[in-house]
Amino acid sequence: MLQFVISENKFNFYGFFIVLSLILSIFYIYFFLRKENIEKRIIFLSIVLSIPFILFGGKYLTIFTSEEKVNLITAGLSSYGGAIGLIIASLTFEKISNEKRIKVAYIMSLPLMYSISKLGCFFAGCCYGIKYSGIFSISYPHLYEYTVFPIQLLETITFFIIFIVSNTIYKRKKSENIIWYVIILSALAKFLLDYLRISHTNIFLSTNQIISIVFIIISIAFIIYNKAKRRSKI
Repeated sequence: MLQFVISENKFNFYGFFIVLSLILSIFYIYFFLRKENIEKRIIFLSIVLSIPFILFGGKYLTIFTSEEKVNLITAGLSSYGGAIGLIIASLTFEKISNEKRIKVAYIMSLPLMYSISKLGCFFAGCCYGIKYSGIFSISYPHLYEYTVFPIQLLETITFFIIFIVSNTIYKRKKSENIIWYVIILSALAKFLLDYLRISHTNIFLSTNQIISIVFIIISIAFIIYNKAKRRSKI
């Protein structure tokens, strides 16, 4: 039976993949916006603005939802906190630059950023899955006495597929409304996959799932609003 065995390693894989996810997302955003003929100056300014928002949002939500005492230095990064920070930064810069494609590029990058960052959780042994001993189970002998479901790898695959599919659709239709469908698909995936986390045991709805529901409702509301707005113009 195929099983992953992740032993203790002095190398900080978690930090490495978090940084890598940011770097790859920045490259994606840069080339996306350059293809849309956005000035380099505007792109660089948006990146400088977004990174502190992502890091602060990710850490603050961890602090807010954690049962343990943590601070901005010791707190890990919440994926939803980072996403909220990124969205706020992109909306803020959209107002400053009056350029809606900034928002599209940043929100389209979210599945890629999350996909890569979950590899850090996989090697670090955090955000791990439910107890599971079947094919592709994961063993962290230095952390847990039992094997677990490879939820981090499943999330990596799932969100990378969302990233590829959404970008393919955008290339064909060039519609800014794609961002709401990206958010809905990502939130729905987060909601469903959360059932496979060990932290979901004996919990009806987790914090991640509650935030997912809020994201889905807001996105559907914007889709309905935009459709009604287009009809009124016609």
